[in-house]
Amino acid sequence: MTDTMRHDPLSARAAPSALPRLPWSVATRVGYGLYQVAAHLLLPAALILVARRARREPLYRANLRHRFGLLPRVAPGGIWVFAASLGETRAVTPLLRELIARGHRIVLSHSAPAGLEEGRRQFGQEIADGRLVQTYMPVDVFWALRLALRRIRPVLALVVEAEIWPAHIVASLRAGVPVVKVNANLTERAFLRDGATRAGRLRLFFLRGLSRVLTKTPAHIDRYSRAGVDPSRIVMVGELKFDLPLRDDLIRRARELCPTLTGTRAVWMIASSIEAEEEDLHRAIRALHDRLSLPPLVVWAPRSPQRFGAVARRLAADGWTVGRRSEIWSDDFQGEAPAGLDVLVADSLGEMDFSYALADVVFVGATLADMGGHNVNEPLALERPVVTGPSVYAIPAPAEDAIRCGALRVCGDGAELAETLVSLFGDPDALTEFRARAAGLTEKHLGAARRSADALLCLGVNRG
Repeated sequence: MTDTMRHDPLSARAAPSALPRLPWSVATRVGYGLYQVAAHLLLPAALILVARRARREPLYRANLRHRFGLLPRVAPGGIWVFAASLGETRAVTPLLRELIARGHRIVLSHSAPAGLEEGRRQFGQEIADGRLVQTYMPVDVFWALRLALRRIRPVLALVVEAEIWPAHIVASLRAGVPVVKVNANLTERAFLRDGATRAGRLRLFFLRGLSRVLTKTPAHIDRYSRAGVDPSRIVMVGELKFDLPLRDDLIRRARELCPTLTGTRAVWMIASSIEAEEEDLHRAIRALHDRLSLPPLVVWAPRSPQRFGAVARRLAADGWTVGRRSEIWSDDFQGEAPAGLDVLVADSLGEMDFSYALADVVFVGATLADMGGHNVNEPLALERPVVTGPSVYAIPAPAEDAIRCGALRVCGDGAELAETLVSLFGDPDALTEFRARAAGLTEKHLGAARRSADALLCLGVNRG
């Protein structure tokens, strides 16, 4: 463990009580009341939105009763975990495995089907034997949260990363259930944005209802303190995503298929791209082919499954030879890729380690658009160097380490990204050096899941 990971405010003073008291004022009570009125008025619109999304993703309409607090009744004493979607579910997976190994039972709730599907992939056996139950998260109205709490009777509620749902916090405190933010990620941009408006300041007010904030870096500790969280309740444990287990079977399959798939070409992977940055990425592919005698194979994994088909069609329209993973290989990778493949569209879920293992360089998405960036930890864990656009404010901890050691390059825009890629893939020595800088980078960050589970002990959560 690094010296920075030893920072634990609880070690220097008496542990605070498990349940904080929100310092209500007339203004915050009125604000919360207005928020609840607005939330109730918006319920019909929310149902319409769910119905529309269900046309593309049928899982949206599954278990609609969960949205109104009618969660399945379970034995009391478990831990209720809110992981909104895919990224949050993946982030909290190492901690959930640690808690389950220590004897805890988990109720895992999501707001989007992507989280539900990822939970099923990660915890199929635990779901089958009853150690983990999946649900949708109730809407943030007081009666739905109260009903949910009565049905599952948890001893602890965990909220993953950046979500702040006021009614969830208030209802949990009134039920005597401590709420803990895990892998807590309050960015400077979010803090300044919320601090600039009355509604945003009300949102930050509810952070004071958290029993613990388990976060990543000294900068995160400072932001949560500035937001009003009692510093004695903040513990730095590191980044949970570094503890995600690697899929050795997918890595092995990538190594087996790489010689026939790529030949002597290098591989550029586009990971978790979003629609707003696709034009820049198409231009980068064109630049690689126009300026290099041996352009790299591109492996493109869009963030949203709804973009798989659109990306593949656009690539084909641009004249590239395109293959989709779902069409080339069976589930166990039996099959043969087309000759002269230019772009492999990674249109399968749960197989990112396969694509990362193929890659020489990885572009991480939501960075050319002003979205703050997706997960850079996964490619770095496989010792793959990363290039991004300029927007990396949501991933400061791993990004800063990788930048310092030269394993991550931040490009100012799409044109600079294309120039960087042409330079790297046009110079084998530069590419080899770039790859070498990612070696061993993540080892010092391991152990956040264990440290997070240990930090919950002071709340009296010993075993399920």
